[in-house]
Amino acid sequence: MVDEQVFKGGVNTVRRRGDRVHRPATAATPAIHRLLRHLRAAGFDAAPEPLGRDDEGNEVLSYLDGEVHNPLPAELRTPELLASAATLLRRFHDASATFVSGPDDRWQLPPRPPAEVICHGDLAPYNCVVRGGRVVGIIDFDTAHPGPRVWDVAYAVYRFAPLHAPSNPDSAGSPEDQALRAARFCRAYGYPPGPLLLDTVADRLAALLASMRARAAAGDVASQAHIAAGHPALYEEDIRYLQAQRDRLLRAFTP
Repeated sequence: MVDEQVFKGGVNTVRRRGDRVHRPATAATPAIHRLLRHLRAAGFDAAPEPLGRDDEGNEVLSYLDGEVHNPLPAELRTPELLASAATLLRRFHDASATFVSGPDDRWQLPPRPPAEVICHGDLAPYNCVVRGGRVVGIIDFDTAHPGPRVWDVAYAVYRFAPLHAPSNPDSAGSPEDQALRAARFCRAYGYPPGPLLLDTVADRLAALLASMRARAAAGDVASQAHIAAGHPALYEEDIRYLQAQRDRLLRAFTP
């Protein structure tokens, strides 16, 4: 009998059985599995391989070996890890750019124009697999959806820099420190840091808040739990922080 490990994340209860992962399926699962197969065909092997469903209807995926952190510990806030996350996101986007979304695809988040790539939708340390101090894999594609590259880059920078207010428990560093890390991430990806990036971070957080509240109102238990835990207040404070520190962050983007 295969030993089972149970992981309770912020949204899902995930079970690992040997080299396979069993996760609750959603209406978006068929589109996500098509995407994952497309990525592998395009040469991107840093995402799980879809292996169908189990007898309980859960999706089954290959297991990516490594560590997942939430938040990123201080010893891993290195230029090497930051660059590895950015270059892996760029590789994912490039591989996804040729994916053709069909009329029957149901994404958890609405497509956002211009649909340059498939966005991961939640690229953060808690969805990245780390080995040897580098990001080597991306997991949890539940919020994948068509969108512009900057929509994903902005959220990744928000989480990895991190562009958080001092009151956020996951915050680290001064605005200058955060801006330098954000700029390093963008340059490793190949996206110019500047006003559009900061504006998109704020827009991305506003969209996250709207989606969370709408899903909670529709009965989504995970969203209701996030609201009860005070997550909206953190995001709202981070938006105010980005606005208040805008000029300071933009000046620090230039080395």
